[in-house]
Amino acid sequence: MKAVQQLKNNKVPVVQIDPSLEKYRNETLFPKKLAKANEHLKTAKLPTRKGK
Repeated sequence: MKAVQQLKNNKVPVVQIDPSLEKYRNETLFPKKLAKANEHLKTAKLPTRKGK
């Protein structure tokens, strides 16, 4: 019961990552979507800050 209480008090979530996902680490899964997102980020403008 002490371990359960310790997990409840812990601020870090308990997550186990599946090791089979490691094969996707250096692979681009959606190259067209990535290119489109990068293009949008290049042309995006941030709003002006009010105040200060």
